[in-house]
Amino acid sequence: MSDKEKKRFHEMADKDKKRYDTEMQSYVPPKGEKISRKKRKQMKDPNAPKRSLSAFFWFCNDERGQVKANNPDYGVGDIAKELGRKWADAEPHVKQKYEQMAEKDKARYEREMTEYKKKSCGIPLEPVPIKESDGEDAEEDDDEEDD
Repeated sequence: MSDKEKKRFHEMADKDKKRYDTEMQSYVPPKGEKISRKKRKQMKDPNAPKRSLSAFFWFCNDERGQVKANNPDYGVGDIAKELGRKWADAEPHVKQKYEQMAEKDKARYEREMTEYKKKSCGIPLEPVPIKESDGEDAEEDDDEEDD
């Protein structure tokens, strides 16, 4: 197709795009029709505790520097493959060391997460004694809850 013929179709497309944009500005979907939108990823709370590391990741943290030093031309993916190979070939007593580190980190995460949930839900860390009240105060409390 020549440029002259293409130009005609490009002009028609531009004109139709303008028409579409003006129609969409005043468009209101029918009541029964649902508007489908992508679900947005829930934002992570920056105050939340960091997740625990697996035994493999503890191993990687210790060995990554050595693998980089031995293979300076390796990229990120190549380093990860080498670390995976080294982990698979590691002796059981070496793996056990990192598994113990992972268990300690998991316990830390669970402890911090329970504290975080208590704080974020408004649950006090120490139990607060509940006052016993006579019948009149109880009725007033009920009225406040309805508001």
